[in-house]
Amino acid sequence: MSLRNRIATAGLIGLSFVTTSTLTPMAFGQDQTPTAAPSQPPAKAPEYVEDKGFKGRVFEIKYRDPYGLLQVIRPLGSGFKGAMVSFDKQFKTLTVRDFPENIAAIEEAIKRLDIPEAPRPGIEFSVHILIATSSPGEPEDFPAELADVVKQLKTALKYKSYTLMTSAIHRTKEGAGINNSGVAESKLFASVPTPPQPIFYDYNLDSISIETASGAPVIQTDFRFGMRVPLNVGTSIQYQNVGFRSPVSLRQGERVVVGSTTMGDKGLVVVVSTKVLK
Repeated sequence: MSLRNRIATAGLIGLSFVTTSTLTPMAFGQDQTPTAAPSQPPAKAPEYVEDKGFKGRVFEIKYRDPYGLLQVIRPLGSGFKGAMVSFDKQFKTLTVRDFPENIAAIEEAIKRLDIPEAPRPGIEFSVHILIATSSPGEPEDFPAELADVVKQLKTALKYKSYTLMTSAIHRTKEGAGINNSGVAESKLFASVPTPPQPIFYDYNLDSISIETASGAPVIQTDFRFGMRVPLNVGTSIQYQNVGFRSPVSLRQGERVVVGSTTMGDKGLVVVVSTKVLK
């Protein structure tokens, strides 16, 4: 090889080495700091809702109580911020603002629930309040239909005679309630101050229902009786509250002593009977 060719060859080899070294991506012994990734926008909160995702709907309620229906369908809402279900008692409507799929579920529930209620039978209660005394020979005055009850009371209690304080007949339906109040005759109570002061009484029958599991209807209710009786306390008159509360089961036609209380030397007994009206 001639000298000229050797020099040309050496120059090509050197040029190749330089070119190769220039293309090396990382020089030995040098640290490379990675480029930071572009910042991402913070994630939206789970309760965030685009306004355009909501729809509104007003439902007319024909048969049921709008407020009661509201309590049933409220869990069908999305629960997202801005979603709502409200009722209007005057117009009997439910207003819904939510996602379309939630509104569709609520609409389906209203169709199934807003239907006419099955007719409920009427119930009649007869309430008799008796005043009992332990003095023998006292005149008795009570309805003839209570004769068997009074006979049993004389055997079970210490009182010798019974007088009717008041009677009342009430009609209602299952699921409803009864309340009554009045003023008793002062002459029925020996402990009433002079001059006589009014004696107030009231009673309630709550949570009335009809059970038919055993065949014959059984009326269930919660009975509460209260009375405010005046008493002489020194030179003043103060009222004392007496009464009782008791759950009661009544079969049609039977008379039940639902409770009693004492007032000085006398007692008070409440007798209730009931029947289902066709």
